[in-house]
Amino acid sequence: MKTIPSAPLSRHLSLKPAAGEPQNPTSYLVAGAACVNDDDLTGLRKLLPQVRKKSAAIADSMRLHRRLGVLADYFQESPAGTLPARREVAFALYYFLKGYDLIPDSIPEIGLLDDALLVESALQRNQHVLRSHWAARGRAWPDSI
Repeated sequence: MKTIPSAPLSRHLSLKPAAGEPQNPTSYLVAGAACVNDDDLTGLRKLLPQVRKKSAAIADSMRLHRRLGVLADYFQESPAGTLPARREVAFALYYFLKGYDLIPDSIPEIGLLDDALLVESALQRNQHVLRSHWAARGRAWPDSI
C-alpha cells in the first residue's frame, strides 16, 4: 500500500501559479481532487496519524486545528470510494501534509494561510455531505467550526 501521492497528485501539489495568473483556492481544490486516485485515498488512511500530529502542533489557530480534525474524521469514517467530497477532503489533507506550499508553513502568523484557505474551501463546498455524515453518526455538528 503506497503512502506517497501518485505522480498526477504530486505534480498538482507542486504547481505554483504563473506570474500574474490568479489562483482561486476553490479551482485549485477541484483540480487537485481530480488528481486523487484510489491509491491516494488508500495511502492517506495510513497518513492520518501524521495529519493529526501536524494539526495538533498548530499553536496559533485552534480553528484550523478543529477544521482539520473534522476533515480527518470524515475521511477516516467515510466509506471507501471516490465520491467528489472524499476526493476534495483528501486533497486538502494532502496539501496540509506536503512539504512545498505557496506560503511556507514556517513563516510566523501567515504560514498556514494557504492551507487554511483550502480547508475552508473543502468545508464550504462539502458542508452538506459533512453535516450529513455527522448526523448519521448521532453527533452534533461542531459550533466552533
